Amino acid sequence: MVGCERRRSNRLFLWTGDDLMKMEKQLVTGWAGVVVLLTSLRLVGTNPTTYGWFGGLAVLTVVLVAWQITRVLASWRGDNLTVKATWWLVWRHWWRWGLAMAWLTLLTLPFGLWGLSSRLLVRLRLPVTLINFVGLHRHVLGGIAIMGYLVLAIAGGYYLPRFLRRIAPYPLPPCQKGWWRSGWWGIGGGFLGLFTAELLVGVAWWSGSRLPESFGRPMTVGLAFLIWTVLSTVGVWLFIGVLRLAGGQPAAFGSPWRLPDWRLLILLILTGGLNAWQAVNQQPQFMATAIISHRGVDAGHGVQNTLGALRHVSKQRPAYVEMDLHETKDRHWVVLHDENLQQLTQRSVMPHDLTLKQLQRLVVRENGYRDHLVGWETYLRAAEAKHQRLLVEMKTTPQDTPHMIQRFASQYGQRLIHDHDAVHSLDYRVVTRLKQKVPRLPVGYITPFNWVSPRSVPADFYSFQRISLSQEFILAAAQQRINTYVWTPDTSVAMARMWALGTNGQITNEASRLRWVVHQPVATQRWAVLQNFVLSYI
Repeated sequence: MVGCERRRSNRLFLWTGDDLMKMEKQLVTGWAGVVVLLTSLRLVGTNPTTYGWFGGLAVLTVVLVAWQITRVLASWRGDNLTVKATWWLVWRHWWRWGLAMAWLTLLTLPFGLWGLSSRLLVRLRLPVTLINFVGLHRHVLGGIAIMGYLVLAIAGGYYLPRFLRRIAPYPLPPCQKGWWRSGWWGIGGGFLGLFTAELLVGVAWWSGSRLPESFGRPMTVGLAFLIWTVLSTVGVWLFIGVLRLAGGQPAAFGSPWRLPDWRLLILLILTGGLNAWQAVNQQPQFMATAIISHRGVDAGHGVQNTLGALRHVSKQRPAYVEMDLHETKDRHWVVLHDENLQQLTQRSVMPHDLTLKQLQRLVVRENGYRDHLVGWETYLRAAEAKHQRLLVEMKTTPQDTPHMIQRFASQYGQRLIHDHDAVHSLDYRVVTRLKQKVPRLPVGYITPFNWVSPRSVPADFYSFQRISLSQEFILAAAQQRINTYVWTPDTSVAMARMWALGTNGQITNEASRLRWVVHQPVATQRWAVLQNFVLSYI
């Protein structure tokens, strides 16, 4: 390992100081160009309906990355390739570059892809049948995906040094151990950059309630620009470090403070400034928020989906009480979330194993409270008596009777419309069948994770999963004038972040806390915009 580093390093002693400075400036200029294109992709990709420009910039970015890596490999041998020679080498290995970029994209997609993951996924359109199959079998398929990801990461890490030697302008001695060291380099540098970005978010949080709005917004834009600068710089140098260590090279080459060509530097500052301005001012943001009580519980008062919890939470006057329905053995419905009653009753039984009367005799315990399961008809009458609107989640299982959804629509469709209630489900078949039977009933689709264009699954509203939600998915729905709800933010930080993203409502177990958060002055919550900006990169 040491020997191969020395052989390659000795070539550099033949260079003059001017040669080194010229090479460093060219390499830094190349990386600056990559950052400009990536930032431009973020800017253009914000609009989910823009395909042509986004695709063109994506291809150009991939080509420039390949060009830049080729020049880096040449610099290891002390050679300053001409532009023509560099392009020829990229074209010669075009299929290897295609595989490498596909591997890199798949590997970084779950971690933000430098802020491009959601911009790619929101454009992905797939058949409804496939989307519904993945959603209904997400636990099994998720485990398979994790195993596949680990295999992809390990295989890619093993073959990365070989790939670099294949595409290098000159033969490079094998240095396998460099890859494993590069992993530690990447982890340490990544945490350093993230820590610095979070410090800047903390500055925004501290100053939010201390500065006037006229000064607070420009300061937020400035902090966003600094965050972009930190993340871009750390990202480039981590990538360089991975390349050099994977090839058995030192972690740095020359001065890290060398500036690119001044014209490109101006373009870099402009794109970074536009990116920061867009992040702070992009709409929708801080919309009027519907407070939706998840499973009818607020702050742990009562047992989920019971009359006791409904009576308590209805005093808070939430926009909706979200509750769940399962079909019973005798073709009625019980208000219940879990498919197995083990957690609430310490009995391993399923709703479809018992009749409604048998289920109503069971005592359920949670949060230090005890209550009884309740039938759907009884729960609905209680909500109507309190003039409380409901958001009904229809649960489906393989044991459901045929035409269950059509039967529910016939019995309760018009009544739910009269009460201004709504229905949503993780099973897209529920959405389509209810809309066919009761077109005026608001029916939404619950996304277990956000990975395809909302246009692939048309609905009256969307209940987005919180962890993978980004503003691009909300904007895609807003462009169709469709409301978006998010489940389930329970902390003040998560609620502020979702409010900053521009959701129309939040389904939460802490309705009272959410009411307090959304009544805070917007100026004191702009830190949440920066927090979303940071998280979009990772």
